[in-house]
Amino acid sequence: MIENIEMEERKSKKIKNSEVDELKKAYEFFNQTKEFFLRTSEKLIQARKRLEKKVSELNLELEEKNRELSKSLKEMDSIRNHLKNILESMNMGVIAVDLNGKVTVFNRAASEITGYTVDEVLGKSYFKSFGKGVDKNETAIYTLKKGIKKVNREKEIISKNGTTIPVEYSTSVVSTVEGEVIGAVEIFSDLREIKRLKEEIQQARTLAALGEMAANVAHEIRNPLGGIGGFAALLERDIDVGDPRRNLVQKIIEGVASLNRIASNLLIFTRPVRPKKRKEDIRVVIDEVLALLKVELEQENKDIDVVSRFPDRKINIFFDPELIQQVLLNILKNAIQAIEEKGVLEVELFNRKDDEYVDIIIKDSGIGMDEDTLKRAFNPFFTTKSDGTGLGLAIAKKIVESHQGKISIYSKENKGTKFVISLPY
Repeated sequence: MIENIEMEERKSKKIKNSEVDELKKAYEFFNQTKEFFLRTSEKLIQARKRLEKKVSELNLELEEKNRELSKSLKEMDSIRNHLKNILESMNMGVIAVDLNGKVTVFNRAASEITGYTVDEVLGKSYFKSFGKGVDKNETAIYTLKKGIKKVNREKEIISKNGTTIPVEYSTSVVSTVEGEVIGAVEIFSDLREIKRLKEEIQQARTLAALGEMAANVAHEIRNPLGGIGGFAALLERDIDVGDPRRNLVQKIIEGVASLNRIASNLLIFTRPVRPKKRKEDIRVVIDEVLALLKVELEQENKDIDVVSRFPDRKINIFFDPELIQQVLLNILKNAIQAIEEKGVLEVELFNRKDDEYVDIIIKDSGIGMDEDTLKRAFNPFFTTKSDGTGLGLAIAKKIVESHQGKISIYSKENKGTKFVISLPY
């Protein structure tokens, strides 16, 4: 019995010792786990701090990159706007096409020259808008396909309203920095004004040569005319008043006077005009000319109503009264001759307030002029009259321009004519 009890006690003691050992092991494991957890936690905390620092650095770098990107975008926008402003300010037309031949750039000058709006051309095929009726070998499309650029060539284009416009143009391909072709560009300028000026220069040279020749002829004619006129006058004196031969002599004298007047006009036209300017009221000169005109109207028995409109105050300008009187007489006589029987002749003096010019406006209700006559009206020796010399308006223009003024003419067939003479103060 006692042995059993001791045995049980020993078993119990062993069990207790075993449990203590297990607890010790568990405690040690817990301590190890705790230390591992603490070490791991510390590492995680350090890693988190490093990660947070890295994220912060990346955020700062990203913000810096965003600022640089924003700055670059602004610079690109600025460059794009600058280039756009340059394109829009150019007097030469600029048109660009992509690889499909569609228009991507069409500046203000291109629109003004061709008459097409930007909306009508952008995104459209080159040949369906701007390139209508143009030789394909003279276009940006040809350069795009063949890679052959054109420099300072001439061609004709058709505007929106069907007008043929001569232009000087150049074409070139458009490439990226890497050399990849992305389209083509064409630059062109309107040659209409240049060609008009060339024609005027050529005409001026022709007229100068003709004027020089005419001056020589006039000078040579005047000497014998003087002799003819003198002898005719002596002959007239010796013939009785009732003698019919006296009328023939008078015809000779009248013919000599006419030839002498033509020769004088030729010399006036070919010589430099040097106006003797003085300050006077322009209204007074116009009134004097109108008084002479009314006398001539009475002689021609024409029913012409002369209407004048002048400002109430004096219009004092620097001019040569005799020369301007000659201009007005030439124009007014033309106006009278343009009115067949009955009509109105208006003379208006207009004092401009926006600049330093005075306008003398002469309007008649006569037969007017066709386009060809209107273009040639100021040409020397051009006339529609059987007994005219074609020098009246040419001399008038020369006199006005010698005063640094301008003379313009507006007319339509059967709708009368208007002259505007602009003289500076």
